[in-house]
Amino acid sequence: MFATPRTPLRVLAVCDEWLPAHGGLSTLNRSLCTALAGSGCDMYCVVPGASPAEREDADAAGVTLVVSAPLPGMSHLQALMRRPQLPEGIMPDVVIGHGRITGQVAKSLADDHFPGARRIHFVHMDPNEIEWHKLGQRDDAGTRADERSRIELALAADATLVVPVGPRLDAWLRRDLRGPDSTPPLVRLDPGFDGGAAVSRRVPEGREQIMLMGRVNDARTKGVDLAARAVGHALRLNRPFAEWDLLVRGASAGTSEDLHARLLRWIGHRSVNVTVRPYTADRTAIRRDLLRTSLLLMPGRVEGYGLVGQEAIMAGTPVLVSDRSGLGALLREVLPAELAHRVVVPVDRDDKADIPVWGHRVAAVLLDREAAFATASAVRDIMASERTWASAARRLLDGLGPFSA
Repeated sequence: MFATPRTPLRVLAVCDEWLPAHGGLSTLNRSLCTALAGSGCDMYCVVPGASPAEREDADAAGVTLVVSAPLPGMSHLQALMRRPQLPEGIMPDVVIGHGRITGQVAKSLADDHFPGARRIHFVHMDPNEIEWHKLGQRDDAGTRADERSRIELALAADATLVVPVGPRLDAWLRRDLRGPDSTPPLVRLDPGFDGGAAVSRRVPEGREQIMLMGRVNDARTKGVDLAARAVGHALRLNRPFAEWDLLVRGASAGTSEDLHARLLRWIGHRSVNVTVRPYTADRTAIRRDLLRTSLLLMPGRVEGYGLVGQEAIMAGTPVLVSDRSGLGALLREVLPAELAHRVVVPVDRDDKADIPVWGHRVAAVLLDREAAFATASAVRDIMASERTWASAARRLLDGLGPFSA
C-alpha cells in the first residue's frame, strides 16, 4: 500500500506591508515568507495594499500577496481582520502574526475564520525595555510598558508556537511567558545572514564615511546622540586635521533640519560633515550607502534585535554593534570571542563611560580601515554559514510538529 503524499503546507502570514517602507518587521516578514516558500510551503501573505512592484517581488519569491478588502470607514487593521480572499479551496494550515502590529489580526483570523489553523506569534521587541527610553511622550512610560507587555504576552499565551527573534527576546519570554496551566512552546528564530555579497570588499576611496541607518526619530533609544558624541570624541583623539562624513539615513518627514542641528551640537567638531537623509525602503539606495561606508554604528541603548546591523554585516561593511541588542548577543554567541570583541561594544547607559569607549573604537576602525574590512569579511562569512534562512525555516516548521495528510 502506498502512502498518500502530503500536499504542501499552506501558510498565511499577516503583515502591514510587503516591501519594508516602515522598518525591520516587514523586512523580516519578507525574508521569512521567502524562506518558507523555498522550503516547500504554499505561501500567502495578506497586506493592506500592494503595488505592482510589490506583487512582482513577492511572485519572484514564490509568495502570493493577498490584499485585504476594507469596507467604507474601516481602518487598515480592521480590514486585515476580514476573511482574506484566498484562491478557491485554499484553507491555511498555519497563520503567522507579528507582535502587537499584526498578532491580534492573526489571532482573529485563526479564531474566527480558520479554526483548524495553527497560529505562530512572532515577538520583535520587549516593551519593558524600550518604553523607558522613549522621551517626550505624553503618557507614563511604566503604564505603556505594562499595557504593551501584557498585550504581547496575552497574544503569545494561546499560540501554537511563540517565536522570539534572537537571543535577547528569547531570554525575556522564557522568564515571563509562564501560564498557570501551561506555557506555549518557544522556538527562537535567528534571522539568516545568507544572501549578502560574497565578494571581497575593498576600502572605499575618498573621505571616510560613518553611517547610522534605520528609523532614528527616537534618538535616545537608537543611541543617535551617543554615536554623534563618540564620532566627535574619536576625531579629537588622533585625527585633529582630518575630515569625516557622517551619514544618517532614517529621518522622519519634516525632521531632517532639526536632527541635523542636534547632530552638529552633539559632535561638537567642525571637521565632521553631517548629511541627514529620509528613511527609505529602496534596497538599491541602501546598498549604495553601505558600499561606500567605512563604518556603520548601531549603538542602541536597547534593541530587541537589530536588523540594520545585520544588513551591514551581510554587505561586508564594518560595524560596531551595541551589546544591548539581540544582534550583539547573537554575534557573541556564534563568533570566536576575539572576533566578537572587535564588533560588539558595551553600552553602560552612562554617557561619561560610553562616549570614550565608543569614541576609541570608532577611531581604531578608521585608523586601520584595511583591518576593519578584513574583520567585516570574516564576520560575514562565519555568520552566513552558521545562520541561514533555510535553517531558520526548518527550525520553525519542526517546532510546529507533524501535520496529518
